[in-house]
Parts: sequence; structure tokens; C-alpha cells
Amino acid sequence: MKFTAAFAAIAAFAVSQVSANASIVRQYNALGATDQVALHNCLTNYRWDNWDGQDCGGRGWFKGSHKYKSPTDCYDACAGLLVQAINQGASDVECDDFEGSARCWMGFH
Repeated sequence: MKFTAAFAAIAAFAVSQVSANASIVRQYNALGATDQVALHNCLTNYRWDNWDGQDCGGRGWFKGSHKYKSPTDCYDACAGLLVQAINQGASDVECDDFEGSARCWMGFH
């Protein structure tokens, strides 16, 4: 029960962190079953650990940027959208965020 409450708090915080410039640019929900709990845990850990190209929760995760100031800021901009996509059963999703001419992207497939 404590895990569920903690997870709900993290998810609510992540949703509140969506940037006005961030958007989901790709989402597929039909490429196989996903372990939503594992994907939520992966996303939570992804904020501090920039493990681009690593597998977690049965999916390959990625994060990158072009002239973007911080991978943590990218996470903060996209995390809420990725939480929503995971809750919808996404098996392949990408979020992009723009700050002027700078761009970052993150997600899993």
C-alpha cells in the first residue's frame, strides 16, 4: 500500500512538471505488452541516471539533445507526458522539448 501511495505522489509530481514546449511526437500502444510498474520505476530513475541506450522494464530507453542545456531539464519537461503514455499502455514513445533553437528528446521503444 505504501508503494502505491509513493508511486501516485511521484506520478502527480511528474505530471505537474510538463513543459509548455514539450510534446509527445510518437506513441504506439500495440507493440507488445508492457510492465507499467517497471516502466514507471525506470522513468523515476532516469531523471538522475542518463543511461541512453540501456534496457529497463523490457524496453530500450533513449535521451539526447541538440544545444539543450541539461538532461535533467529534459526529464523535467517530458516526465509527465511519459507517465501519461505509460499509463495508456505505450510500448514505444518519444517526447521532444524545445527551448528556442535547442531541442531534447527522450523515451523508450
